[in-house]
Amino acid sequence: MTCKYPLLFQPLKVNQMILKNRIISAPLGSLTDKSISGIGMIIRGTSGCVPDGRSRMAPGPYCFEDMTQSAKVREQVSIIRQRGAKAEFELCHVGQYAKVKPGDYAIGPIGFIREDGTEVRAMDETMMNEVADAFAKGALDAKEYGFDMVMLHFGHGWLPTQFLSPHFNKRTDSYGGSFENRMKFPMMIVERVRKAVGKEYPIDMRISLDEHIADGTSTKEIIQFIQSIEHLIDMVHVSCGLERELSAMSRMTTSPYYPHMINTGLSKMVKEALHIPVAVVGAIMTPQEAESILQRKEADAVVIGRQIIADPFWTSKVWNGEEADIVPCLRCLNCYNMYAREKNQHYGMKSITCCSVNPRYLHENRVPVVLPKAQNKKLIYVIGGGPAGCKAALTAYERGHKVILMEKEAHLGGQLYCSEFDDSKLDLKRYKDYLIYQIMKSDIEVRLSCDAQDHREEMKHADTIIVAVGAQPMKPRIEGIEQKHVMNALYAYEHQDEIKQQVAIIGGGSVGTELAKLLVKSGRQVSLVEWSRQLCSNLNEHVRMGLLQCLKEAGDITILLEAECKRIDQHAITVSQQGKEQVIEAETVIYAVGMKAQKELANSFFHLIQDTNIIGDANRPATVAEATHDGYYVSASL
Repeated sequence: MTCKYPLLFQPLKVNQMILKNRIISAPLGSLTDKSISGIGMIIRGTSGCVPDGRSRMAPGPYCFEDMTQSAKVREQVSIIRQRGAKAEFELCHVGQYAKVKPGDYAIGPIGFIREDGTEVRAMDETMMNEVADAFAKGALDAKEYGFDMVMLHFGHGWLPTQFLSPHFNKRTDSYGGSFENRMKFPMMIVERVRKAVGKEYPIDMRISLDEHIADGTSTKEIIQFIQSIEHLIDMVHVSCGLERELSAMSRMTTSPYYPHMINTGLSKMVKEALHIPVAVVGAIMTPQEAESILQRKEADAVVIGRQIIADPFWTSKVWNGEEADIVPCLRCLNCYNMYAREKNQHYGMKSITCCSVNPRYLHENRVPVVLPKAQNKKLIYVIGGGPAGCKAALTAYERGHKVILMEKEAHLGGQLYCSEFDDSKLDLKRYKDYLIYQIMKSDIEVRLSCDAQDHREEMKHADTIIVAVGAQPMKPRIEGIEQKHVMNALYAYEHQDEIKQQVAIIGGGSVGTELAKLLVKSGRQVSLVEWSRQLCSNLNEHVRMGLLQCLKEAGDITILLEAECKRIDQHAITVSQQGKEQVIEAETVIYAVGMKAQKELANSFFHLIQDTNIIGDANRPATVAEATHDGYYVSASL
């Protein structure tokens, strides 16, 4: 079989170990699904697995501490190896960020009291030796339990980084100040691990080449550090950013507003400076991107993270030439909600860990890889071709039913159609195109420009009706809103040629802010009016920070918070802010104050047949995750 991506499927030697291909899975998602999909290496995720009570992200036993826990770990090694993948064990110590019991303390390069009142004690040499020995014991235990390789996590602001980086390390002794001093303790860890596991056992390292903070370690120094330990390690993973510094985290785990392959420039610098294999992580989504990284010699291997959650069978689909069947990742970061910094401030869908496009993620016990065929074939009408309707139609078709999909517009996609008009919505567009491709290659009967109300008599013969008619933009009650130069945000995306130079956007949620970013980038003068205290309060913290950073980088914009638009005139709007009114010039006014479910329309399809179901935005304005999951579950048991 000839593969379109020959470099991606070349073997890679790391010390004495051979990887079957250049694809490494980050420590995310189901081990079972990934292990049967042809991936070269799978990293077993840990929660700070060094055997040190103050190392963990959350309280819990060291995974090799007792027979019950270690037996589970050994089972995971066997699962990873099912189809020839290698198992890598990640060793991490979170240092000053550890969650400890009340009255206990965390450890780090310097002593201070954290915002939560926890004491962080400056490590002395006794503590350093204990932690270095703990890393060595963890690595040796991983080796003894069958792991093929161990990864030392020296990036993202964890304990080794806390010593390397002047952002954290303010010591004045021989472990602080100069870079030679700051790298002493991290070098001690590597030396102890190598001594423990022997010369022929592979050691990997993940490290941030750019911390994306003003006073962080320079890229030059990080490369210098890797060069100094190159004789002790066998591969390095290039990443960036910091886990617990939100502005830097937005670069570490990028949102849709940042480009793909964000770290390849950094990995190329490392590869040119080293003689050991270099892997790179960071928004590598497509096989074309992965192959191009290898072609340009920017890395020797690619690490796939969230895309593997979206589609655990990414590798096998690439190998079999089924790239168009890969479920695209939206980079929505819902899968990252478990790592949220301010969990007490999260609510609703912002607090739930899930995958927007893969209902099986975290639900493998009740969502099968392949749905069984239904014993009784049904005639199913799906009304609405947005993400909920498309997913419902595809799932019902997979079960073997006869499916008729009716869409009022001349195209499928629903609200996802706006992705056609904004380059920063590339990932959303990929998902829209994926859904449409899957429907077009099926035997689903698609009726475009079709008003389901005209087919009510026909639908009385159906076995099941699924109503996914979506939502419509809410129109606020503002004097002058009926004028011709006023439009809703969805209309604005599709008719950008009608938008004049001076623009006022009413509503600073995700839709209004995204549109503001697009228009500012196009050179327009934009005023963004939001009634609450902050923009994008409907987004999780990671995506929100990424959007706000990109909004700032797009250009100048006027932002009015805790403000209300009182009146719209022909060339201006009147805004009330903290009791004071001001007039803002605006040739075009766009409102983005939320969506309203078309409940009256949806409810009108009841009483045609008994089995009628309303899903997605037709129930209430929903996220892509809610729409996708609604569509799947309503059809999975039909």
